[in-house]
Amino acid sequence: MKTLKRKRGTAADAALADAPVLVVASSCTVKDAAEFKIALCACVDSPQCVVLEVGSIERIDTAVLQLLCAFVRDRRARGLKVLWRGSSSALLEAAELLDIKPLLGLSEIAPGAAA
Repeated sequence: MKTLKRKRGTAADAALADAPVLVVASSCTVKDAAEFKIALCACVDSPQCVVLEVGSIERIDTAVLQLLCAFVRDRRARGLKVLWRGSSSALLEAAELLDIKPLLGLSEIAPGAAA
């Protein structure tokens, strides 16, 4: 799992300039879950909107999906936001199969669209 902080230069992204960005790796399996959990825990209390860059996901399993569900749930409970950036058919298909799109906040996102 890669994580990084990026600053955007456009006016549309000005509000997210200081937002933490977590880049989710292309392969997200149980062997990656512990490292990913550390990255998520580092951002769970961030007062800024946390951006999850998911465009590169090609494979994701339930261990990582559980972490994502817990992360989104905990941020919502604190009144904090998560922004999904990019599009991953693997993520959307897995979330649809497990019926967790609403838990992740993906239910209103059309396939192929960034949120």
